Amino acid sequence: MVVEPGEMPEHCAAYSCTNRRTTGSRARGITFHRFPKDKDKRKKWELALRREGFTATESSVICSQHFKQDDFDRTGQVVRLKDGVIPSLFSFLVHLQRVGISS
Repeated sequence: MVVEPGEMPEHCAAYSCTNRRTTGSRARGITFHRFPKDKDKRKKWELALRREGFTATESSVICSQHFKQDDFDRTGQVVRLKDGVIPSLFSFLVHLQRVGISS
């Protein structure tokens, strides 16, 4: 679901993301998407963020830069996320990255 202008909050919930809803971000094509209302889907989004102790609120949003291009439905006038997609593009600090043990 896309958050309409004038609603709070204005910041992306992803760790270290500085995107906020401004005319500048809109001009760059950045859209903001609310967490799913479905509890299971919402939990998957929360886990994907890897933010310890984070729980999404009704107004929490994630910007479009954390989704793959294939995750979007651009057929209508409003950019929407396809059903079941999970944000997957993040810049985590080294200790938050999932990496295999190398020798």
